[in-house]
Amino acid sequence: FGVQNVTLSEFTHGPASQMEILLHGQPASKIFDVDSQLKAGQGLEDSRTTLASLPQGRSQISSASSSTEVSVILQEDDNLYKVLVGSDTSPVLFGWWPTSAKWTADELAERTTRCLPAVRPGHDLVALPQLPEVEELYGCWSKQHGLADWQAIWFAPRLESDTEESDHWKNPPEAACQEVFQKIPGDINMANLCFYPMYLVPGIKAIAESHGTQVLGDEAKHRLGALSSAKSWLHPHINLEKRGPSLRECGLECSGARGPRGYVASSTEELLHAFRTLQAEMPCGTRFVLKPSWASGGDGIIIDVTEEHLKDFVFPAEDGCTAILEELIEGLSELQSPTLYMIGSESCGALADQLLSSGGVVNDGNRWPSALPETMAQTCLAAARAVQKVWCLSSQWGLDFVIDRDGVPIIVDLNMGRPNGNFAVRLWESTFCQHLFMHTSSWLVPPGLKAKTLYMLLAEADLLWKAEALQGILIYQFLPGQVSSFVVASAASWAVVDKQLAKFKVMISNLEQIESSPKL
Repeated sequence: FGVQNVTLSEFTHGPASQMEILLHGQPASKIFDVDSQLKAGQGLEDSRTTLASLPQGRSQISSASSSTEVSVILQEDDNLYKVLVGSDTSPVLFGWWPTSAKWTADELAERTTRCLPAVRPGHDLVALPQLPEVEELYGCWSKQHGLADWQAIWFAPRLESDTEESDHWKNPPEAACQEVFQKIPGDINMANLCFYPMYLVPGIKAIAESHGTQVLGDEAKHRLGALSSAKSWLHPHINLEKRGPSLRECGLECSGARGPRGYVASSTEELLHAFRTLQAEMPCGTRFVLKPSWASGGDGIIIDVTEEHLKDFVFPAEDGCTAILEELIEGLSELQSPTLYMIGSESCGALADQLLSSGGVVNDGNRWPSALPETMAQTCLAAARAVQKVWCLSSQWGLDFVIDRDGVPIIVDLNMGRPNGNFAVRLWESTFCQHLFMHTSSWLVPPGLKAKTLYMLLAEADLLWKAEALQGILIYQFLPGQVSSFVVASAASWAVVDKQLAKFKVMISNLEQIESSPKL
């Protein structure tokens, strides 16, 4: 089957000595012909070798396998990267559902499908809700990328709108977890299986461990605070009685990066105190930004905040909610905001450039590798490792930077507590021997459009991902009427990526105009 070991640079794809990448030795023309096979309804296979096609096949995770046939993470210093992309490691069950007590169809579909690119053909399992749009998407994705039917474990969606009153609806995350584990095929050896939830909370962890599986991830409640509010650690609390460790004490300056000047507050009164303190500490004319620590994706951020804004700011009723008031980083004429994905202390893929709008508040996507020089990439990696020395995380996390007018990267956000938005895509890219130019973003799917129709249109326009050409568009989320993620990738150049992106934007515009067409 042409299986080869390929070493990659440490920065781009983790420690090379622990990486094994699978390549398919068959002629590209035999791997798949997108146009003809989509029209014929045949399955499409990725150029990555599917583990099911290898002699051991599904037996790697079957009860017949011995404990020596696979490598399971047993020690804290083992490399999670190897488990997620290696060829001879334990299979992973991805269970990326929300932790909220009330589920909506849109949120459930968006969360659970984020992981699809990371699911290795013939090897991993993925838990998906029994929603029509998700079932259709998985049908398209699995045919194109060689995933088998048995790799998907379907669970009841347990939506807030349902009228079911049984105990199974009282705690949707734990009920779904129980159902998923009960549906795992009996021939799968649970001791060889790793479970990777989106949020590692006690109830979910207990259920998984009761079935004999290892659980991947970092627990939501960390000794330094809740991972979901890790950005609060960037600054000391304005109230001395509430002050704990912060970024200021971790020796970050030795890396060549720094954190912004700011404070954490737990009330409106404390915010006003922080504002006046910063005005006294910072140069005259410094502007400030307000960031609720409980928000994500730019929600709730106020740029160039004033004292009047702070007086009107309302904290949620829940205990422990904080807000951050910090200096507004004045960057160059064109805002540069790199982002780095990490797995423990190792980088997960290359440094990326964030595509920001609305004055830097809204993230419209990412492009990697970054256009910034390699020295900047190494500085950002050194800063990340300085943070990791304090947090000691084992799973995936990330941090965002803004380059100031002096060319210094400033850490403006920490993303912990769940797999970051492009994590699965980065794992997918890591299974290829050649680095790709990657553009990730999202679009508003017309309500009447079907996933099969979009896949067909992309194939006919020669835009659908082609593994033999190492270029094309991947649709791994498809939520009619909602914003959904996509990827444009090419091994050739940014010019090829941009050309395909432009064609896709034209297609999107045309689809919006014919939304009500019976063909959709």
